[in-house]
Amino acid sequence: MKSFIFTAFLLTLTFQAAQAQVKERWDLRRCVDYAMKKNISVRSADITARQTEIGYKQSNLSQIPSLAYNLSHGFSFGRTLDRTSNVYVSRSAMFQQMSLQSNALLFNFNSTRNQIASNKYAWEADKAATEKAANDIGLNVAQQYLRTMLSMEQVELNRVILGQTRAQLSNTRKLVEAGSLPELNAAELEATYTRDSASLLQSQIQVDQDMLSLKALLTVPADYPMDIETPPIEKIPVDNILMESPEAVFAMALKSQPQIRGNGLRLISAEKALASAKGQMYPSLSAFAQLNTSFNSFLNSPSGFNVTGEQATGTYAKDGVNQFPVYTPVGKVVYGKNNFGQLWNGYWSQLNDQFGQAVGLSLSVPIFNGWRAKANVERAKLNIERSNLTIESDTLRLKQDVYGAYNLALGNYQLYLARVKALETAQRSYDLATRRYDLGVMQTIEWLNNQTALATARINKLIAQYNYVFAMKVLEFYKGQGVKL
Repeated sequence: MKSFIFTAFLLTLTFQAAQAQVKERWDLRRCVDYAMKKNISVRSADITARQTEIGYKQSNLSQIPSLAYNLSHGFSFGRTLDRTSNVYVSRSAMFQQMSLQSNALLFNFNSTRNQIASNKYAWEADKAATEKAANDIGLNVAQQYLRTMLSMEQVELNRVILGQTRAQLSNTRKLVEAGSLPELNAAELEATYTRDSASLLQSQIQVDQDMLSLKALLTVPADYPMDIETPPIEKIPVDNILMESPEAVFAMALKSQPQIRGNGLRLISAEKALASAKGQMYPSLSAFAQLNTSFNSFLNSPSGFNVTGEQATGTYAKDGVNQFPVYTPVGKVVYGKNNFGQLWNGYWSQLNDQFGQAVGLSLSVPIFNGWRAKANVERAKLNIERSNLTIESDTLRLKQDVYGAYNLALGNYQLYLARVKALETAQRSYDLATRRYDLGVMQTIEWLNNQTALATARINKLIAQYNYVFAMKVLEFYKGQGVKL
């Protein structure tokens, strides 16, 4: 027994030494702000919102006329087209073509503008979803923060109980040694002291577990040295929301919760997308303009003529009465390879000679495109129905959550009042039992039962008080007051 008590003391000192190292202290505001920025779910929602923003910016800039410069440069071999004369020749050549094109949409039944509006409202809805994710993680952090505070309060309460038992054991041991009390009294207190030591160690372990859970929500390493501020639970401000009806709290939640606002924005986005899809079923009118030119240079040029014979031309020359046939030399043209500089001879003059322009209007009339335009319209209608169902579902869920939180807060408040009265009764019973025990008219086991009842009443009162405070903080959150201590 004594060895177990020594081990319990040693573990207690170890925990206290671990707690004594330098740790950075965080209050609730810092925890909530940090989690809203660093939590992975919040950052993921923010990425989604930024992706939607890119889509909105891209669709908005699509109203600006397009402008494209095209350049192609290459070599042709064998029988190829001379792009300067538009005649096919059997010579290898280097060619270059360039053009500058622009296209501007003039009218498409506001399909583009409605798509821009749809993307804008979708972006606003995703920003509201990011705000909701931040609010949810803030509420979770507040709950875990209060749970950690409760665990710390239980540690202090168990430490006080252990101190009282230790003092009582020391006093009883002296009386036993003096022969005033039987050894059984000391043995019972030693057993109680062992249980109280185990309760203290268990509560300290729970604090460590709660701190790990809080760090996980904050997205900080498990070995990060931190501690939390623990203001007295009695000094945490609580609005008297229970004086208001749950219907009034629900009405405020409809105006303050980003999820409801985001659902409304998504409905508008779906309606704009439907208008855009309908516009794609009608003709669209565009204007276009184009500048183009080309350059062609053969890879070799004539350098001479190699005569291999002659042939009659079929014509004659007269000398009086005599006629003499006319012959022409027969052979082939000899080509020489051009150097790099010669390939570019006449470059600018060719570009100028081949320069062309075009301008005009383009009308596109959808006649049959595999039911694609009509299918887009039908999908847009279904998206509107889905948005309405989401609004209906989330509104119903919010109302259930608000009424549930209100009833829970009211029940926790009544339970807290009952626990306070139970603690007062247990305290009076313990005080009377202690006086009787000190006078020697009560057995140790009876006094220990009173002490256990008092400790249980204190813990129950503490748990009820924390549950009530958190339930009230949830109602404050639904009222749009945020998370605060």
